[in-house]
Amino acid sequence: MKNIAISLSLVLVSFTLTAQDIFDGLRYSTQELSGTARFVGMGGAFGALGNDLSSIKVNPAGSAVFNSNAASFTFDYRRNNVDTQFGNPNLEVGEASRSRSRLGMPQVGGVFVFESNDPNAAVQKFTFGINYERTGNFNRNFRAFGTTTESIGDYFVNRANGIAVNNLFINDGESLDGVYRFMGSNFGLEGQEALLGYQGFLISPESGANNETQYNSNIQGSSYGNDMIQRESGINSVINFNLGLQVNDQLYVGANLNAHVINFDRYTSYFESVNNPQGEVLDLFYENDLRVRGSGFSMQLGAIYVVEGLRLGASLTTPTWYNIEEDLTQGIDVLTENEGNIALFPDVINFFPSYSFRSPGKATASIAYVFGQSGLLSLDYTYQDFANQRFSSGLGLNGQISNTFQSTHNLNIGGEYVYDVWSFRGGYNYTQSPQSPQSQFKDDFFFGDSHGYSAGLGYKFGNNNIDFAYRLTNFDREEQFVQTGLSTAAFSENTIHQVMMTYSFLF
Repeated sequence: MKNIAISLSLVLVSFTLTAQDIFDGLRYSTQELSGTARFVGMGGAFGALGNDLSSIKVNPAGSAVFNSNAASFTFDYRRNNVDTQFGNPNLEVGEASRSRSRLGMPQVGGVFVFESNDPNAAVQKFTFGINYERTGNFNRNFRAFGTTTESIGDYFVNRANGIAVNNLFINDGESLDGVYRFMGSNFGLEGQEALLGYQGFLISPESGANNETQYNSNIQGSSYGNDMIQRESGINSVINFNLGLQVNDQLYVGANLNAHVINFDRYTSYFESVNNPQGEVLDLFYENDLRVRGSGFSMQLGAIYVVEGLRLGASLTTPTWYNIEEDLTQGIDVLTENEGNIALFPDVINFFPSYSFRSPGKATASIAYVFGQSGLLSLDYTYQDFANQRFSSGLGLNGQISNTFQSTHNLNIGGEYVYDVWSFRGGYNYTQSPQSPQSQFKDDFFFGDSHGYSAGLGYKFGNNNIDFAYRLTNFDREEQFVQTGLSTAAFSENTIHQVMMTYSFLF
């Protein structure tokens, strides 16, 4: 008999194995364009400009361009629309549309300016700034349904293969919660899902031997109706602690120490109906509820050089070093021909070991031209190599990252025209897909390039400014519900609408 500890209500499991995959790293490494309304309205092209609190996350020298103490805070409304197509074209392709909206505060911060009274001083000015920014918004609803010739039963077969079937028995005196906990502690998440598959009649061993380690799916039909739902929420955020220096009339330098926070929740459910069933299983429901919390730090250095109207900027951002914790609950509900309904929802929270993750650093080069008091044009180029992402959990996952992702070349372009107290702005940003064309998973998923278009309006009264911006972002994806056993991917068109307002003032 297994050595199992059983509680009366909630059971907590600590794992010796981890549950992350390469897509988790990509989620925490990518950033959305967000910040003040002026910053967003100009497409985020502020690396050579400064004088905006959001500019310091691109180039920390931007704070040294301020001539007075300043503060700003921003509110936004963000709506994410996801249109999907899924299914076998020879059977049925389902089309679905889901959206999710959120009100938020993507930016708040301030900068303090200290000028030297000595005109011959080596440093004419230094600045200290603190700025909070939302760098990622995970709020997204996703649904895909259609008919395929693939069943999720093969997923549970792949999870169970290699585990002796006698570990999947629930003997007298044992409970589902207790055995589920035992499997997690000894075989990890794969073992727990093998248990659910076996006890739910989804899989059976190839032979009657108690030490059998190979399995077959019990889900048999002419085709399968698949319905997948995913609800994501949370944010990735950063606090920039900034120091800037104005060395002379032409050179500005700066540095950031950045504190990062991850809050991510994802609920996924999968329903499968068996068409023309030829086995025991008629339909099944499978769900997972994931919670992720993490923190990290990074550093930045930057400089801006001014030659009359021309401005040049450069900045380097180190990798971000994260420590991440995850927990998960899951269960299945199976309708069978002879046993009726089988509900298996362990009253267990799986706590995975905390792990370290390193997101890739990046380098940005910027150029801008300021036309006196009437306006400006600006461009940023950023290089980032997503093949350099690294987990602490082993070489296998990191090898997949190196073979799946690539370096990216990204552009931010913006302009501003000033008329009296009004400012009119426009911008564009292009983010290249991090997926390599030679990826070993190129047939399993697809991450498309991202295109963003923005427009903005500003009004100045005294030492105060009110700015507005609208941003539209489009990108396409193909993604699987599970990474083994059910290979059909859902295609999604993602459209994000964002409206924001910033109030800023000098003091």
